[in-house]
Amino acid sequence: MLKNELRHILSQEGGQETETWFEGLTLHQEDDTLRVVFPHTYFAAWFSRHKRRAFEAALHRHFTDKVPPRVVYEQGGATARPAAPEALRDSAGAKSGTVHETGVRNAEDSFAAFISNAKNAFPLAAAREIAASAIGEAYNPFLLCGRSGTGKTHLLRALAATFTRRNARVICQNAARFCAENTSWTRRPELFWEQCDALVLDDMQDLAGQSAWQQKLIVCMDACPRDGRSFTASPDHGGPRQMIFAHAGPAQALKDLDERLRSRLESGLVVELLEPDLDVRLRYLQTLSKERRLNLGREQLLYLAQRCAQFRLLQGLLLKVEAFAAVHGRSLTPADLENIVRTGGAERPPGCREILNEVARGLNLRPEDILGSRRRPDLVLARQVAMYLCRQKLGLSYPELGRAFGGRDHSTVIHAIKKIKKLLISNKDVQRLVTQLETTAL
Repeated sequence: MLKNELRHILSQEGGQETETWFEGLTLHQEDDTLRVVFPHTYFAAWFSRHKRRAFEAALHRHFTDKVPPRVVYEQGGATARPAAPEALRDSAGAKSGTVHETGVRNAEDSFAAFISNAKNAFPLAAAREIAASAIGEAYNPFLLCGRSGTGKTHLLRALAATFTRRNARVICQNAARFCAENTSWTRRPELFWEQCDALVLDDMQDLAGQSAWQQKLIVCMDACPRDGRSFTASPDHGGPRQMIFAHAGPAQALKDLDERLRSRLESGLVVELLEPDLDVRLRYLQTLSKERRLNLGREQLLYLAQRCAQFRLLQGLLLKVEAFAAVHGRSLTPADLENIVRTGGAERPPGCREILNEVARGLNLRPEDILGSRRRPDLVLARQVAMYLCRQKLGLSYPELGRAFGGRDHSTVIHAIKKIKKLLISNKDVQRLVTQLETTAL
């Protein structure tokens, strides 16, 4: 009876259009509570933006002679907050929420907080360009690859926050969860894009081996508007849509996905975030330490940075340090740090001698010859490469490196490192050599 009365009130203003959306609502009235159930998430989001005000006005007109019931919105049987459709922007974050707006007020700060060097300059620049462009106009689709803990999720959240700040409708979610949900839009995927401006999916590797899920995503991607056409059902949100994805592992790992999905992902821009260098990890720890007001010196932070190559592991180590300091109420000694690291799953970094031995083995030379004073070209190159790697991997100062390499002056070390940096740009043989040694001398 209530639904018939509301249908009559709404039809007086909305005409036949009322039938297309009102019939999708399920109403349950219990005492002073009215439960409004939506068929799926995307309908709820559309309802909130376009019809909720008219629906609640009709309720007030129906209950003019008594107190209107409390309205509770639900979807799929799960109770939402009274403002459920608007609240679909879940602040729990990209991996747990359906729509993400964590840090919306600090979207620009999210990019600024992404600590990197020239090694990851291109992925960061591409993400910034997408954020600065109109939705769907730059690098669409955009795929971030990289090993776990390199900062992919950070950039996804920064992009989602930027879009949401423009009042765009953003879905930022784990890829497997997105595909596993009740996707009633699979048969008519254009309905999905009527209610979503940007799709941001993390952990694409979780779709490997799940052919049905991958097929759903293929259908969704094929329906994504990229030519600026508008939807008649959503005149306020015409234009192209944006697709952004992240995949744990190098770009080569995409081969684990079905060829049809992989080809669609690779039709856009694919970039890879590389593991952060020592100087980036050190700056990251310095920033976290300052935020948490931890009294840690550079040498202590360097000690931690040397033992982890991933941001998440560094967070865990610093959390242990913070807890230890809080419990014992004193500054940490070197022995304390060593014990924390030993129980934290961190790795012991190589020493200068180990790096030197690896360089000697790679160039078929003897370590003692590299440390000697002979100026033979192959020995000089090996010596300079070893100094460069020790600087990059261990963060040692120039005087420390000079002492480690036979008591050489710090100016000699500076010259050696500058020389290798130039050769890395101009000499492909040196590029290959250093890249190979970097992977084996860790």
